[in-house]
Amino acid sequence: MTLRVGLVGYGLAGKVFHAPLFAAAGLDLVAVASSDSAKVHADHPDARVHPTPAALFADPDVDLAVLATPSPTHPGLMLEALAAGKHVVSDKPFTPSVAEADAVIAAAAAAGRVATCFQNRRWDSDFLTLKALIEAGELGEIKSYRAHFEFFRPEVTERWQEAPAPGVGIHYDLGAHLIDQALHLFGLPDWVEGDLVSQRRGGQIADAFHARMGKGDLRIDLFASYCVPDPSTRYAVHGTHGSYMKRFMDIQEDQLRAGMTPLDEGFGVEPQDRWARVTTYQDGQASTRFEPSLPGAHHRFYALLREALESGTPPPVRAEEARDTIRLIEMIRDSSDSGARLRC
Repeated sequence: MTLRVGLVGYGLAGKVFHAPLFAAAGLDLVAVASSDSAKVHADHPDARVHPTPAALFADPDVDLAVLATPSPTHPGLMLEALAAGKHVVSDKPFTPSVAEADAVIAAAAAAGRVATCFQNRRWDSDFLTLKALIEAGELGEIKSYRAHFEFFRPEVTERWQEAPAPGVGIHYDLGAHLIDQALHLFGLPDWVEGDLVSQRRGGQIADAFHARMGKGDLRIDLFASYCVPDPSTRYAVHGTHGSYMKRFMDIQEDQLRAGMTPLDEGFGVEPQDRWARVTTYQDGQASTRFEPSLPGAHHRFYALLREALESGTPPPVRAEEARDTIRLIEMIRDSSDSGARLRC
């Protein structure tokens, strides 16, 4: 049975980062909540357009509600969707606070429905490649993990992401991805240190993020900034047997913005000049190679979610994992405010 999706919001996130993934994952987009029906129908002529999220949640043909809406709206809309009997996906961040995450988790349990978070960057090409190398033992025991999101967007623009509000700031945006990836690989850390700052002229939100975490003798260093004219680092990961060094970002976002979908040949496939450099040691001898990137696959989130809903197994991103990400974001904020290292 095809899983029928109702998409709430048809701005950049809904139009570019969610809707193009559904068909490749075996989902059917049947409805969209949007104030611009012409924009929706230009891309999806058969989709029903609802004027409000509430109208979409009341649509009996919708099995799964996907929220591509501003961050402050996520908790309330998830609770509405669950009360209407829908499974629900929230774009990241899951919620602005742990208390709101707990409320959503409790509501999902009471409704017998799934609430989850669209942590699509678990299916980035570079992260999939790194994870496979770690699981194969090629890098040995990881001792240092450094992950960056580096962009150059020096001008503050008129958009909701630039105005102070719950769940807004680079720590909730790019930071949520960096934290989720680290938690997925290593679990919760022992301690956290954080630094948040607004660096762009006229900025009202945190637009640079730096977090350090420790777990035993492992050190985790996460960084995101909009003030990097020459991006140089995506990953620098060092273990007892080798290193993984990656400069360039995953290619899927650029491909989706250009109009490609996962059904197109070459989607998610990185050219050789973007591959990571891997250095390993055996018998004291170093060997360096450029590691072919595994294909990126953001649509796998939805394919795995469909399989989970059909089988009754956990979704690919559990709500409790999404709550852990918010917990660390709150700790990073508190550490930045106090200047203290915080125990988890």
